[in-house]
Amino acid sequence: MDLLKKLMKFGFPALEVIIGAYLVTFSDQGQMFIIAGVAIIASGLLTGLFIANVIGKGVNYALQFVILLVAVYFAYADYNSVDSEIRFARKKQKVESETVQHLKDIRTAQLAFRDTHKRFIADLDSLVNFVKNDSIVEIRAIGDKPDTLTTAEAISLGVIIRDTFMVSVMDAKFINIPEAALKKRRYPFNPDQMIYAPFSGKMF
Repeated sequence: MDLLKKLMKFGFPALEVIIGAYLVTFSDQGQMFIIAGVAIIASGLLTGLFIANVIGKGVNYALQFVILLVAVYFAYADYNSVDSEIRFARKKQKVESETVQHLKDIRTAQLAFRDTHKRFIADLDSLVNFVKNDSIVEIRAIGDKPDTLTTAEAISLGVIIRDTFMVSVMDAKFINIPEAALKKRRYPFNPDQMIYAPFSGKMF
């Protein structure tokens, strides 16, 4: 019976040692997490020594407090290092995604400029001015095409007619575009920002 009581007394410190040993041996965390596991083992051993009356209450409490601080510090440091990597990966993904969007917008603007002026433009500031202030020719069909006719047949019969309109580049290429194209955009279009790399602010 006395042996059972003694075993029960040492149950908690033994559990601490087992948990600490598991963290040190089988954890795939970093070195700081392993140090925290060693601190837990030390805490279990100190508790065992206190129960066995090898060390006094004051010494035990003082050492336990120090060990607790060490364990908390290294566990937090390990968590923070992992969390920092996650935040960096998310930021990198956002930068890459927004950069791709800006380059696609530049390509769309350059193609619109080429269709209008038969050349590409080298000055990106002028490209922004073109998008914000210039217009392009757009051909539209006027009238309702019956389902029984093709577009060519409807035009030849005069059911629908084609006419040309001058439309702002912003509207034609970036605002009044098909809904499917709008859904693909992850960031709102801003002509003043499209020529700059996200976050760094450097011009492409």
